[in-house]
Amino acid sequence: MVRIRSQRSSRTGMSLTAMLQSSRTGAQVGNRRILRTPGQEPGDCYSTGVYLHELVATEGLGLRFVLRPSRPVPVSWVHSTDMADPSGYLGGGELILTIGLWRQAEGDAERFVQALHRSGAAALGYGVEAPGADIPADVLDACRSIGLPLVRVPHEVPFIEVARAFHAAANAERHDLRRLVRHHEALAAAVSGGGMPELVRVLAAQLAGDVWVADGPEVVWASPAAPPGAAAVTCQRGSQAVAFPVQAVLADSTAVTVMRVDEVAPARCFLGYARPVAAMTAAERRVLDNALPYLRGELVRVRERRGHAASRRREQLALAESGRPAGPPLAGPAPAVAVLAYPAVPGPVADSLLDAVPPAARDCGADEVEVIPDVRESVLILRPGAAVGDQTVACLLKCVERQLDREVHAGWTLARDGESDLPRAVTAARRAARLAATGAGRERVARYERLGTHEVLLALDEEIVGGFEDLVLGPLVEYDSRHGSQLVATLREFLDRNGAYQASAEALGIHVNTLRYRLVTIEQVTGRDLRRMADKVDFYLALRSRRSPEDPAA
Repeated sequence: MVRIRSQRSSRTGMSLTAMLQSSRTGAQVGNRRILRTPGQEPGDCYSTGVYLHELVATEGLGLRFVLRPSRPVPVSWVHSTDMADPSGYLGGGELILTIGLWRQAEGDAERFVQALHRSGAAALGYGVEAPGADIPADVLDACRSIGLPLVRVPHEVPFIEVARAFHAAANAERHDLRRLVRHHEALAAAVSGGGMPELVRVLAAQLAGDVWVADGPEVVWASPAAPPGAAAVTCQRGSQAVAFPVQAVLADSTAVTVMRVDEVAPARCFLGYARPVAAMTAAERRVLDNALPYLRGELVRVRERRGHAASRRREQLALAESGRPAGPPLAGPAPAVAVLAYPAVPGPVADSLLDAVPPAARDCGADEVEVIPDVRESVLILRPGAAVGDQTVACLLKCVERQLDREVHAGWTLARDGESDLPRAVTAARRAARLAATGAGRERVARYERLGTHEVLLALDEEIVGGFEDLVLGPLVEYDSRHGSQLVATLREFLDRNGAYQASAEALGIHVNTLRYRLVTIEQVTGRDLRRMADKVDFYLALRSRRSPEDPAA
């Protein structure tokens, strides 16, 4: 038997008689009517951004799921009613609160729940009639049969408190949405007004905290108080991470948040925020997520500008090397130009140097630096070159190495007559860089003017040098491979010790007579005479041009 409460409802403040009269006349209790427009399907309701599980979890209400939905369910409204069939007054997405006055006969629960289902209601909240009481079994069965979420509302909680909690959450969500729109507008204005620096400034203001964007450890856009050294740590941690956001720890033990800006792998550009991941609020996360598309779009434009600039500079360099007019100088006129060449690197790493190196120029003692990536040795053109020396070159090369994350061999020289001497200087710097890379030079950074005559010859075209090596040492390499006689090693030791027989024999661990026999064999195999200076020079140059210690002739 279905029982009906006879007391005045504390939840709605209306007498049962008035409520029943309202049901008969079709008036809605507690809230205004929400009617579906013609053609609107159940559940087609406006979104408030409030979800059922969030409302049920509201502190102090004591709501509890009896039948939990399998996925998040949005709530459009909270409405209390005890009409037997309120479907004509619902727009979809409502949490319906009831005390079950419509339960007059068997089957009423099924009919009521079916009506809610037809109207697209989000869930049913049932107010139990006494503390500790359960929801009636027929209501539970009806909701379970059609999959309608069911929430138990404690006896002591008025329905108006549930409605207030919903409206507070909806108002907060609308406030967040309005703020998000303002953030979008500010970021869009920043892109058109100041590019990446302005984007970072606006984002820092929105978060009221320090942020930085690092496209590699040297190319950094940061808010004024960003932690020192944060860019390098951000890039290192970001390059190791698989999922984001991820936490990084700075040298002073400060924990910061790292998010990926690059959309393609391997990622090089990361966003840092001076706040631990665990301490971030949902609002802060939304602000960061909201900014990422703008940062990514601007990053694409920055890299496109780099690519165009690099292409223009490569064209100017090619014209300069050919001796033809290259149009306007790469920078303003200067009394001298210094050229630093280093091995070429492919892809965005090379282009990133366009942003990384020039800001370091003044710190290194050069007024201006032009970076020209190339498929051969890349080139740095320093102006003015009058004050450029070894320290300036070493400083700039360290900047390049930090960006490439490895050591490089390089060569440099001064273009003494300025722009007009640029073709010769570029060629000389590149030859010095190639010589330094072979290990034939004495230093990792070789200055062309300090190379010995034989080193300048070794810096010629690789094909020419390689042909010379094969011509002079080829017969000895072949003889050693067949007989294991170590003639190449003997020749190298003999020449390095200036032709001293006893010292050479001791270094090789052989008798002097054995050394003499090997030297005679060398002359017979090669057809050259070790007593002639010209043949000695040929042997010396060929030995110094070997590319690595692993080479059989080394």
